[in-house]
Amino acid sequence: MSLDLSHIRVLSFDLDDTLWDGHSVILSAEKSMHDWMLDHTPKVFERFSKDTLREHKFEFIKHHPHLINKISLARQAYLSELFSQLNYSDYQQKSEACFKAFYQARQNVTLFQGVAEALATLKKHYPLIAITNGNADIQLAGLGNFFDFSLKAEDFDRPKPHGDIFHQALQQANINADQCLHIGDHPVHDMQGAYDMGMKTCWLKDGKREWNQDFTAHLEIAHISELLPILIKNTE
Repeated sequence: MSLDLSHIRVLSFDLDDTLWDGHSVILSAEKSMHDWMLDHTPKVFERFSKDTLREHKFEFIKHHPHLINKISLARQAYLSELFSQLNYSDYQQKSEACFKAFYQARQNVTLFQGVAEALATLKKHYPLIAITNGNADIQLAGLGNFFDFSLKAEDFDRPKPHGDIFHQALQQANINADQCLHIGDHPVHDMQGAYDMGMKTCWLKDGKREWNQDFTAHLEIAHISELLPILIKNTE
């Protein structure tokens, strides 16, 4: 599938697992949450191990399907119910404080090597935006200088690959779909969603996921820096 670079006006990026290791960030944030629990709600680990606590959360979400896409709200609601079940009278305040410990740690991201330099260079030539199904905050994560804006799926009725969040991004950037190149690691959430909207697609192929889509991404890269010789020469 050919890519007419001359039409690209904006670069859109997924965040978790595209710019940093999302799994390790969440594990670290959950450790901060567990440390908070050990100090403030020790009854949690009198009843649950860390593994069974995670399974307990999944069960909670299963019984509250309206929260599946509202990942921040879902975690807060789960913590509130958990602390209430353990008979903490101030369960609401505790759930808010516990979530805060998680959320603050969740913003401690470490970009893959070379990504910061690549984004800084790309920023000189294109507006950069972010579209994420996660709850990373680009300002709190120290990435606000790279991106014009960021959209989080939890602020919409449906996450990627549904078109709502992509449509809003295009409207906010004031561009047509084929003027945006979306870069992401997930074949369905990122590539299928962007493709269905008519956006150009760049798959960050990291070896973790198989490609089973019935189309070919316009570009395939193994690192964000590979975009530099492809995109920048087209603006000069």
